[in-house]
Amino acid sequence: MGPWAFYSPLFFGALLVLAMNEPIRGLMPRHPPATQWTVIAAVAVLAALQSQILMFGAQGAFAQVLPVPIGRSLRGRPAVVAGWLLILWVVLSATTALLAVEQVTTAAYVTGGIAIAALAVAAGIWIWGWPTAVADFGRDDYRSELD
Repeated sequence: MGPWAFYSPLFFGALLVLAMNEPIRGLMPRHPPATQWTVIAAVAVLAALQSQILMFGAQGAFAQVLPVPIGRSLRGRPAVVAGWLLILWVVLSATTALLAVEQVTTAAYVTGGIAIAALAVAAGIWIWGWPTAVADFGRDDYRSELD
């Protein structure tokens, strides 16, 4: 997977919010345009990060691989569990935002707490798995297979 495919959720998440800037600004109270665009930019960054987390979660849940730093990957059951927890985080955090907009505060707090717990457990699994992460193929191994 190349860098364009790997980081494309960042771009698409931000572009989705920027494409919907008019309806989003319609939900905001009257503020100067600079303030509204600052809020739109912040929401675009959050949507980009959520899209990237969703891609990591799908990669872990369905491909059973989660990347860790320095060219290694967490594989198998830990990757699947962490992937599903990341997907749960994205779904529940979006639900929390919608509940908060509708001013259903108690449900928003409960859903938000579960979402944060899912993200914390996924991060714990990911960090715990670093020492046992499998080294991905290096450039030399890949080139030798092509020859």
